[in-house]
Amino acid sequence: MIRAIHFVDREDHRKTEAPGSIFVNHPNGAKQAQFWFYCPCGCGDLAMIDVGHKFKPDGDRPTWDWNGELSRPTLSPSVHNLNCGWHGWLRDGYWESC
Repeated sequence: MIRAIHFVDREDHRKTEAPGSIFVNHPNGAKQAQFWFYCPCGCGDLAMIDVGHKFKPDGDRPTWDWNGELSRPTLSPSVHNLNCGWHGWLRDGYWESC
């Protein structure tokens, strides 16, 4: 398991490139957000997924339900990084491989 460290500043997040780290573009309490993360496997891939705060949004692209927590985020369903093949869960602030 790897901890999902939350970054408040997007540029700091990009500079650090820490595996499993996250940045959430959550404008002014909006119910939907962009959830940016560096792949937990360590491949260095920066990915973005669309999330809803306590709901799974509709849309043309895949979406996830996010519990709204920044220190202990949980996403549902599982996350599959198609760029490298990593597949797993983000639960209570930790990435877990399937």
